[in-house]
Amino acid sequence: MAGLAIAGLLVGGLLVWQFQEEIRGIDVRVMVERIKAFGPIPFFAAMAILPSLWAPVSPFLIVAGAAYDLPIALGGCGLALATNMALSWLLAGKLFRPAFERLVHRFGYSVPEITSKTMIPIAVLLRITPGLPFPLQNYLLGLAKMPFGWYMAISVPLTLAMASSIIIFSDAILKGNKTVVILAVALFVVLGLIVRQVRARLKLKSLAEESE
Repeated sequence: MAGLAIAGLLVGGLLVWQFQEEIRGIDVRVMVERIKAFGPIPFFAAMAILPSLWAPVSPFLIVAGAAYDLPIALGGCGLALATNMALSWLLAGKLFRPAFERLVHRFGYSVPEITSKTMIPIAVLLRITPGLPFPLQNYLLGLAKMPFGWYMAISVPLTLAMASSIIIFSDAILKGNKTVVILAVALFVVLGLIVRQVRARLKLKSLAEESE
């Protein structure tokens, strides 16, 4: 996996260098306006479906913050992400379980074994672990047979808290609102510190339980 990541970075770097003039010529505002012209419903519908097919979520969040008014961006992204999490749980945990098990194992992950005591800590750790793709988080929790109610109750607030900071930052950058940019960066920092503390506590708790 590490070798593939390094190779991907090298290829990406070569492509950026090769097409640097074209990249510089991209008018971000024009691109955002073109996406905005389609309307919010197709955009958020795509956001609700495509991450289940391994599409990254971050570009959707950035574009939403840039293209739509902040209440629409936050509400639309929240609804789209919640829908995607529910859909992914259904696909991985119920409808196509063997296929998703093979997919998860192919990426070098194993399905976590959860109990009533470990269910919440495992779900929280999966949601706040840096670098773990959003679709993979959904698949692992669905495959672990986490009860749907608990799955949504834990996943939605954590996911939306982190997504909101990206949306607010993107909205502020486009509008040139320096105050909101600073607030968004502060939110990033605060969330990062909270995540770090929570991960440390959960790891210590799991180690303590293993030693008993």
